[in-house]
Amino acid sequence: MIVAGKCPATADELRAASERGFDAVELHLTTDDLDSIDETAATCRAAPVEIVSAHTPHVDRDELGYVQRTNDLCERLDATLVVHSTKIPLGDIGEVLASTDITVPHGFENSTGHSLHFLRNVLLDEGRPLVLDTAHLYTAEEAYCSILEDLLAEHGDSIPVVHCCDGTKIADGLAFGTGTMDMERVIAALDENYDGIVVLEVMPDEQADALEMWRDVALRD
Repeated sequence: MIVAGKCPATADELRAASERGFDAVELHLTTDDLDSIDETAATCRAAPVEIVSAHTPHVDRDELGYVQRTNDLCERLDATLVVHSTKIPLGDIGEVLASTDITVPHGFENSTGHSLHFLRNVLLDEGRPLVLDTAHLYTAEEAYCSILEDLLAEHGDSIPVVHCCDGTKIADGLAFGTGTMDMERVIAALDENYDGIVVLEVMPDEQADALEMWRDVALRD
């Protein structure tokens, strides 16, 4: 398993992620980063952390070229593509696929409120890989912990990346221990049942504490 941080694609932010204790990160990309893809790729190659995944910008339908550009950056960096936009419903994945030539390992992220039934119908039963956001799952499923464990057991090979953060039933992306999720059980489930990339998807100044909690729980188990 790779436990990664998350940060923008700038030299200072990539260095700061390393200083927080991470060997790997997922990129939080903007359209400007992808308009300057050569420069962005060079900055990432020179960074003291490995780029293991990159998240598409939250683009509109008329900006799907940026999904392709994110793919192309991932190809250069040998990274996994995370396809997600709050502006394009996951149910419209066919439109994204028709407009993009995906050539790298990838997955499509669940959004807030997406149930297991929905994810099976739209992604997993169709052979499409899932980037699983644990806090988004929590907003949709009361038995989120057992569903998480079942998803990892049944579909772990189809989940290249997991986004891990705390949350409430109406908010996600919270620092570990500040929401209403059972983060120790979530961490234990991932540590015991998953062998992919786990991105601690909290704000940068909260990531070191999240990493410390992750290590505490993993060592205990």
